[in-house]
Amino acid sequence: MNKSNIVLIGFMGCGKSTIGRALSEKTGFRFMDTDQLIEHTAGMTIPHIFLKYGEQYFRMLEYKIIRAISENPHQIIATGGGIIKNPDNIQMLAQQGSIIYLKTSPEQIFSNIQYDETRPLLQGENKIEKIRLLLTERIPLYEKYQDYTVDVTNLSVEEVVDHILEL
Repeated sequence: MNKSNIVLIGFMGCGKSTIGRALSEKTGFRFMDTDQLIEHTAGMTIPHIFLKYGEQYFRMLEYKIIRAISENPHQIIATGGGIIKNPDNIQMLAQQGSIIYLKTSPEQIFSNIQYDETRPLLQGENKIEKIRLLLTERIPLYEKYQDYTVDVTNLSVEEVVDHILEL
């Protein structure tokens, strides 16, 4: 990788924030979590943003955050799972960053987030089916925009970090 940022994309619950923090510790790069930045900017949680203003407003905030941070060097950027829905986001992130798609199975995602009630797009019954449906829509976009894919299924955080650093 010859770009100065490492950008992590992938479905919710695949480990972007956890792996991003570990990468930051190992590289000394600044860790940026776009979802945390959105919550800080809005002064409310993402579920509250979705409830009060809707997904379109959330996506606008996401775009503004990406625009604000994408040109800064030496960052590990963990993105929200839907970042790929706006090609402008990826284009901005790709200018300074290598895009790493953290891929995992629907079953692993479900295992990671089955008790997490803070995911607006997975509210209600049958989370595994909602995960599969969203993945059907998003996997082609993750694959389209990635520079590298790392299958994180059944790997430890340390193994994933080492693999990314080898790239």
